[in-house]
Amino acid sequence: MNNRFFASIRPLVSLILRRDRLRILIWTVSIGGFLGALIPLLKEYFTSGADNAVSAQMLENPAMVAIVGPVYGASNYHTGAAYGNMMLLFMAVTVAIMDIFMVARHTRQDEERGRLEMIRSLPVGRLAGLGATFIATLLTNLLVFLAGTGFMYFFMEDGMTLTGCLLFNAGLLVSGLFFAATTAVLAQVFTNNRSVISWSFALLLFLYCLRGVGDVSNETLSLISPLGLVLRTKVFVDNDWWPIVILFLITCTVAALAFILARIRDLGSGLLPERKGHAHASALLCGPGGLAMRLLRTPFIIWTLVMVILAAMYASVFGDLESFMDSNEMLKLVFGQNPDHSPTEQFVGLIIVIMSMIGTIPVLSFTFRPAAEEVRGRAENILSKAISRTKYLTTYLVPGLLISLLTQVLMALTFWGIGSAVMDTPPSLETFLIGFLSFLPAMWVFQGVGTLLVGVLPKRTSLAYLYLGFSFIVVYMGALMNLPEWVKKFTPFGLTPQYPVDDWNFPLLLALTGVAILLTIIGYLGYNRRNIGG
Repeated sequence: MNNRFFASIRPLVSLILRRDRLRILIWTVSIGGFLGALIPLLKEYFTSGADNAVSAQMLENPAMVAIVGPVYGASNYHTGAAYGNMMLLFMAVTVAIMDIFMVARHTRQDEERGRLEMIRSLPVGRLAGLGATFIATLLTNLLVFLAGTGFMYFFMEDGMTLTGCLLFNAGLLVSGLFFAATTAVLAQVFTNNRSVISWSFALLLFLYCLRGVGDVSNETLSLISPLGLVLRTKVFVDNDWWPIVILFLITCTVAALAFILARIRDLGSGLLPERKGHAHASALLCGPGGLAMRLLRTPFIIWTLVMVILAAMYASVFGDLESFMDSNEMLKLVFGQNPDHSPTEQFVGLIIVIMSMIGTIPVLSFTFRPAAEEVRGRAENILSKAISRTKYLTTYLVPGLLISLLTQVLMALTFWGIGSAVMDTPPSLETFLIGFLSFLPAMWVFQGVGTLLVGVLPKRTSLAYLYLGFSFIVVYMGALMNLPEWVKKFTPFGLTPQYPVDDWNFPLLLALTGVAILLTIIGYLGYNRRNIGG
């Protein structure tokens, strides 16, 4: 790569940054702000001294180690040690998700839509698009690095140093770039963006689980996983930099592989040939419903597995909750406000609403698929046939309804099954089922909001995700941030009773269902009246 190469990709880097300027701003401010704002909140749980011995012991539970990683600095478990232990892995996964979407969007997705073909018709090399994507991704990660370090340094508490803040965010930087490089490799292997994103997330989940198994039983497996390797920095305890160097070298090797593969393959194709289809389509593909289910089949399965795995991880810590809460005054304040219910029941109610909000993500994703098909030009082809817009939109809303019901039931069964194995007197299956199913109307309200956006503002569908993020903050962190109770009323998840702590309120749930239906109807009306592609 010479100066001419970099001169040719400079305009492409500017184009990518301009296209993603809003996304980059949101990611940077959200991640940096979250990293900083969580420090004073976490300080209320963990301070210096022997009082945190029980807290560290709970986090050394194999189930918790599988979720957040091994505990370092347990002998003096100050705020910094607790922050590094509880946040590094979670934020590394968050940055990895950001990079997966960014690289996939500017490689395989742009190639699918013909943008790279237009760029390649100009006097640029065949590697210009991939090179520009890497540079733009690197710049984005550097912005996140600077924002995260700045916010963390500003809110620094006991046990935290500038070196530790730099190391923490360097871990996010290199782990994110690793998944950016692996996504770039997968973009050369597969021929469509859906496969690239699906396999990238499958790899992320596999490496997360590999690290979990390794942290519990075999450290060698953890060192194989980049997520396990970055935890060996022992941030705010020993502050080791060698894992950063190793992971950076591995990332450079994977990135070089992506360039080699991009050089030898043809534009518009992948190294892995597409599987030959049947000579005649099945009866299910003769209508838009079967096509929609076929397109959503893989994400449907993946999201269902992810939700069950998350439920199993959280349920596995139920057995240690009572002892942990008894030793922590702050948790007693948060979960001891209702004397009629045990702290475990109150914690279960909060976890149910959090899991329900996570389960809303695939519901929104399926709901927004008609807008995505519209951008790709496929919706126009289908709607040019004797198919009504109402029927076409319904074919993508039904899978959203199905996955909301299926995941809520499966998570209830998982919570009850694993809870029965780790607790002497677990809540009943009925408790879990009522708790999870109570949040179905809230999830449907979000689907109604998504349908409204598809029908009226198809280019602003990200607003629904922002609203979901707001819901997460006010419901999950409302008690810690001392937010007034009325703030929760602005989200259906805040309105819904957290069973078993709160009584089941059928009229309220019926009203939320009515709101969801009303929003959906408005979305249908808008979709039937507006121009497709407009």
